[in-house]
Amino acid sequence: MKQQQGITLIELMIVVAIIGLIASFALPAYNDHTMKARFAEVNTLGNSYKTAVALCFSETNDLAQCDAGTHGIPGPADATDNLAAGMTVIDGVITMTGTQAAGGWTSVMVPALSGAGNALVWTQSGTCLTSGACK
Repeated sequence: MKQQQGITLIELMIVVAIIGLIASFALPAYNDHTMKARFAEVNTLGNSYKTAVALCFSETNDLAQCDAGTHGIPGPADATDNLAAGMTVIDGVITMTGTQAAGGWTSVMVPALSGAGNALVWTQSGTCLTSGACK
């Protein structure tokens, strides 16, 4: 009886096939998580504008006056690797879009007055909801 000195070609082919199969599932998931992580920058910028809009509303008591560049609200953010150009804040409504690297999703945050004490309640919509990239 002959003793085996190493691995056979068949065993090596099976290992390569298994690794290929695992990679075919892992790479799309990795890309999805990478885009969501990049879109987190858009969410973070949106949160800072939410704070500024809330401060504007507390000072003016009128969301119609809460636009980008007025009443302490910063001007539109510059485009980055993850935030596309064209970000707006109009009447307190914050609209931001991620770049293709960040999924290309859009986030729209709309303030509304709650019944108790005129507190602002935020509703988020946009294409980022269906992907789970928004909160």
